[in-house]
Amino acid sequence: MGLITIRPGASGGTFVAQMGIKSVSDSLSNMIRLGKISDSDIWEFRLSIEPDMARLAAERCTDWDIKQMEEIISVREKAIKARKAPVVSNIDFHQAIARATKNPLHILIMDAIGEILLENFKRFHFSLDDHQSIAKFHRKIFECIKKKDIQQVGDIMSIHLKDVRKRLKI
Repeated sequence: MGLITIRPGASGGTFVAQMGIKSVSDSLSNMIRLGKISDSDIWEFRLSIEPDMARLAAERCTDWDIKQMEEIISVREKAIKARKAPVVSNIDFHQAIARATKNPLHILIMDAIGEILLENFKRFHFSLDDHQSIAKFHRKIFECIKKKDIQQVGDIMSIHLKDVRKRLKI
């Protein structure tokens, strides 16, 4: 698991390893491969945490966060307008929301989930209609965050996640 590192030499010794996104995502990946965490478990977790995460983002977001979210949404919307599947993963926008919370645990977990889902999304096929629905939800969520509409943003996030889960048949 890489909890310690050993460095040889005069300034060497045994040290606690730096833990980060890769460590967390590797642990989650292993648990998924071993059948300890299912796709359904991931979606249940997301449904339980992301609506409140969106509320925190609405409270704490900065102009920079808003600009980042707008850019992610714009890339998706331009691709859809050109009738192409967006090259960004669905989770990019959700990771931007996590960053806007300013909570390192939200950021770490969403980045780890993002890596896992990027791997898993290769198994799923999103139609252009699916991408259009996702883009509309992201736009609504973004507008709520920008207006700091704390109640509405959580409700829309919940509906969005349930919609995507249904489309993926999870």
